[in-house]
Amino acid sequence: MRIAALFMVLLFNPYQGMAETLRLTVYDDGLSCPGGCDAHVVFHPSLNGTEYAHDPASQETPYSKCQDGAACEICCASGHQQCLTVLYRGAGPTAKTFDLAPAFYEQACPATSKPPALNAKCDEIAKAAASLSGRINCIREPAHQLCKVMIDLEAQRRETDQPQYDQCKKLGEAKFNATQIDSRRRSNNCAYEAKGTGGPNSKGTTWRKLLPGACRPGTFVGRDGLDCCNGNPISDGPLGLECKGLYPRPQS
Repeated sequence: MRIAALFMVLLFNPYQGMAETLRLTVYDDGLSCPGGCDAHVVFHPSLNGTEYAHDPASQETPYSKCQDGAACEICCASGHQQCLTVLYRGAGPTAKTFDLAPAFYEQACPATSKPPALNAKCDEIAKAAASLSGRINCIREPAHQLCKVMIDLEAQRRETDQPQYDQCKKLGEAKFNATQIDSRRRSNNCAYEAKGTGGPNSKGTTWRKLLPGACRPGTFVGRDGLDCCNGNPISDGPLGLECKGLYPRPQS
């Protein structure tokens, strides 16, 4: 079944009562994003085989698990509510979260009929993208006077790290890391640092940063090492401060 047809199979009931809802997020971790970052979902393994995420043919307990690379029914609210069918690409973020690639939202948001949670997320994405309106898109305009120095530096960071990423992929993490000092070791299929240096955030959480060489050519790792910024406001906008520095305000 074509992906465009797959994700548009919406099977939802109106939001009712105090049903628990799961978060919908946007992510793009570059070359580490499965399926070439096509229209898909990833989520924590604890959700797989539950009322929130299961094989579309499994509509009651015991639920069958979604299989990597196949259709998966995800439900944004408890009680089998606000459900839709989307391509599943494996394990992802923290519990109670559906992490969806930008391509999913680009295809799903224009639909007139959407579950309330998805509708709200699409509105949020549209507002976030609009917040970049009027700014200079340095990823698309790297030669702009406000962009050149910054983009040259970001490109140099990616180009410097690219051989390390390629070598790690070729050798495998274990063999690659055995030859590296601690600060140069990699994790998560070679895309992330092995020792978390990100944060802490306001909740005291630290994280492993995404490394520049894992971003696709023409894209750049964000401020906090969480995602790749690609120059598309629809995907960069919702990432907030992660990508906003690559969209400076024009000089008055």
